[in-house]
Amino acid sequence: MTTVEDTGRRERKRLQMVAHLVAVAGRLFETQAYGSVTMEQIALEADVAKRTLYNHFPTKEALLAHWLEAELKRDLERLAPELQRRRGFVARVSAELDASADWCGRHPAHLAAYLRHRFLSLGEPPPPTPARADPDRGDIALLWRTLIAEAQAAGEVTDRFSTAQLASWFHHLYLGTLMRWLMQPKLVLREEFAQMVALFMEGAGERGGAALERSPGGAC
Repeated sequence: MTTVEDTGRRERKRLQMVAHLVAVAGRLFETQAYGSVTMEQIALEADVAKRTLYNHFPTKEALLAHWLEAELKRDLERLAPELQRRRGFVARVSAELDASADWCGRHPAHLAAYLRHRFLSLGEPPPPTPARADPDRGDIALLWRTLIAEAQAAGEVTDRFSTAQLASWFHHLYLGTLMRWLMQPKLVLREEFAQMVALFMEGAGERGGAALERSPGGAC
C-alpha cells in the first residue's frame, strides 16, 4: 500500500533529480555552444543512465526550457526590490525588460532554441515532464499580469479590457520583439523594448483606452 509519506518521498527524489539534471545541463549550456551539447553528454556529466535522463526530459529543448525558466525565476527574485522601488507601470516593466535584454544579448542561441521549442509545441498537450508543477520555474507572463493589474488599479492602464487579456497582448508583443531582434541582430534590444512599451501604452494607457472606447471599431 502506497502511503502519503511514500508519495512525498518519491516526489522529493524526483525534484532532486530534476534539479541535478538541470544544473548539469545549465553548466554545459553556459560553457559550450548550445548546438554542440548533446543529451548523451548531459547524461554522462550527470552520471545517470540515458534512460533516466529521457524519462525526465524527452528532448534537449525541454531541458533548455526548464533551465531557462529556472534562470528567469532567480532573475525575477533578484529584481523584485528594484521593481518595488520604481513608481509606475512603464518604469517597472522597463526594469524587467532591460534585464531581459541583457540576458538575451548574452544567450541569443539559447533564446532562439527556446522560442522554437515553445512555438512548435503550441496546441500540443503538456508533456509528462517535471515542468508543470515545479516551484523552481518562473513565468514572465505572470509578472506582466501582476504589473498590469497594479497599473489598472492606479488608473495608468485602462480597465476596459481584463488584466488577463492585456497581459496576453503584452506578452505577444514581447515575444514578437524578441523574434524581430533575433532576425535582425543589429537592432538594439533595449530600444526595441522601449518602443514596444510605448506602443502598448498608446493603446492600453488611460488615454489610449479612452480613445478605443470612443472608437466604433474598438470592441472587435
